[in-house]
Amino acid sequence: MNDLAIGLIGCGSIAAKHVSSIAKCNNAKLAALCDVNIERMKGMSALWRSVSGDKQQNEPVLFTDYRQLLAEPSIAVVVIAAISGLHAQIAIEALTANKHVILEKPIALSLRDADEIIRLANERKLIVQVCHQLRYRPLMRKIHELVKEGALGKILAASVKLRIYRPLSYYQTSAWRGTWEHDGGMLLNQGIHAIDLLQWYLGMPTQVYGELGYRFSSKETEDVAFGILSFPGGAKAMIEANSVTMPENLEQSLFVLGEKGVISIGGPKMDQIHRWYMEDQPFSIEEAMRLLPDQNEHVEMYRTLIQACLEKKEAGLVDLMEGRRSLELIFAIYLSAQIAQVAHLPIPEFTTLQMKPE
Repeated sequence: MNDLAIGLIGCGSIAAKHVSSIAKCNNAKLAALCDVNIERMKGMSALWRSVSGDKQQNEPVLFTDYRQLLAEPSIAVVVIAAISGLHAQIAIEALTANKHVILEKPIALSLRDADEIIRLANERKLIVQVCHQLRYRPLMRKIHELVKEGALGKILAASVKLRIYRPLSYYQTSAWRGTWEHDGGMLLNQGIHAIDLLQWYLGMPTQVYGELGYRFSSKETEDVAFGILSFPGGAKAMIEANSVTMPENLEQSLFVLGEKGVISIGGPKMDQIHRWYMEDQPFSIEEAMRLLPDQNEHVEMYRTLIQACLEKKEAGLVDLMEGRRSLELIFAIYLSAQIAQVAHLPIPEFTTLQMKPE
């Protein structure tokens, strides 16, 4: 079996995680890199040589134009890790070129673009794996299983908290950062992972109330966000997120409360168990602690995608509809904050451009 040829578009900060993860997977190779910055590409190529072991005989081809990479017939899968504002455009062109896609979050900056990606993927029967990688942590999967099996009983309440630090200098490194047109907001870029878990566990709310706060006037997007979510069964959830918790990242946490139990995890990397209690104890805290160290979620995400491409086994993929749901939930918070009232889901077409100052 020939190795699955993967092309990576975008060699920014997250690219190293993708390169290292591909190197740890059987039946796959990094065949091409693309970035407008040649030095960044060379850095990723050097990383591939250092981590790929017996795959070192494979030297990635370098492109400065992603369309040239998409035109390469040997490339089967394209990883889209470019700036957020280009995710949808490149994904649509990649699907049109009959490539499978690994798509970084957010999948798009508008619901219309997200729906077009979904339409194309379905029409062409191509796989799009969304990078909501926390779903691949064994502990997160176990929590999902316990919630869905009713181990916590009827869910009463839940919350996610994101308290991290991104100084103004972070946004000043690139002109696109902190803009509604090219970046999207803090919730779309940093908060989306915890919000995606919340949506995975509880499903979609029926209504959302959101408020936003701003620390840095020299950029457009929010630094602080709050959301109150109401669910069909009566459960309520709270989202609290900010990227101005000085001087460094403090907390990413998830809390789920049911009539028969409670689970609370947190820490700077969501890697600590604060409470693990269920009346019937179907899965003990000792068992949960054994799952905690496994944080190879990016590698597992790639293995799932490779298996889906080579063996046509798509179970376990985080598909586009899941990515769209998390996108819509965040858009509902933005919409609510904009109109200063509750937003009811499903929401009409929304784009981050609506948030742009007049």
